[in-house]
Amino acid sequence: MSCVLDSVSRASPLMVLTTRASRSVRFSSMLRYTAFVMDASFYGAVSLVAAAGYAGLAWAHRAGTVAATMPLASRSGQAMLLAVIAVHGLSLLPNWFSRDGLYFGFATSISWTLWLAVLLLWIESWFQRLPPITQGVFVVAAIAAVLPLIFPGRPLSTALDVSFRLHMLLAMLAYSTFTLAAASALLMLSMEKALHSTRRISIDSGGWWQGLPPLIGLDQMLLHMVFAGFILVTLTLGSGMVVGAELGRGLLRFDHKTVFTLASWALSLTLLIGHKWWGWRGRVAARWTLAGFVTLLMAYVGTRFVLEVVLDR
Repeated sequence: MSCVLDSVSRASPLMVLTTRASRSVRFSSMLRYTAFVMDASFYGAVSLVAAAGYAGLAWAHRAGTVAATMPLASRSGQAMLLAVIAVHGLSLLPNWFSRDGLYFGFATSISWTLWLAVLLLWIESWFQRLPPITQGVFVVAAIAAVLPLIFPGRPLSTALDVSFRLHMLLAMLAYSTFTLAAASALLMLSMEKALHSTRRISIDSGGWWQGLPPLIGLDQMLLHMVFAGFILVTLTLGSGMVVGAELGRGLLRFDHKTVFTLASWALSLTLLIGHKWWGWRGRVAARWTLAGFVTLLMAYVGTRFVLEVVLDR
């Protein structure tokens, strides 16, 4: 006992301070780790709530008078959708404002794309009745809300400036617009196939086509979305040139992202010119739209999927 007391008494103040400092560092590290786990658990739960909200909205559109009344035509339906959009947006904040950098893998980009697409649908719901294809968008958005939990990706950089983030935002807006255009194109192809079927289809007999606008209206809506997507892709390419010049890489770096984006831009421009001069519409416009969408999807999302999931890089 006396030996222990002698050793304690001989302990220098510097040793005591060092021991206390190391304990303080370990304690603060534990606090940061606990805060990280709590944040990850919180935002993970928020993502699940957003997915459940989208699934509930899809079920509400499916159950009963989906095509005829469209729940989003009511103020309560619009308020519910806005609440789900807000929850989904909250779940995406850590990926955008992380201290480790900008997390923007293929899963995060898909989630951002569907979030913006649903936001555009909510804005459109104030001006016109939405088609039943909205139900499919909600289902895909529910899946996209939880994708970043499964594939979080890796941080890009901690020193990304405003111009790069603006470039990414424009790219996601372009993806969102073309996602809605592709959904409309699939709807048009399905309607034309049903109308040209050998069986006689009565609109009043019920079915997924009940309450849809005429094909001419869908065709005009599709071309408007393609035009908006073309403008956004053009702005994305322009902002990419600015970012490349700031990083010293030149105006255009001909990698896979640039090549696929330029191909999608050219396909959209060809469709718009073909509609203007040769009257392209219907199945022709839908197929060109789908080609442009798939090409744009390969520009970032597809390549990131291969790198992160297939090659684990």
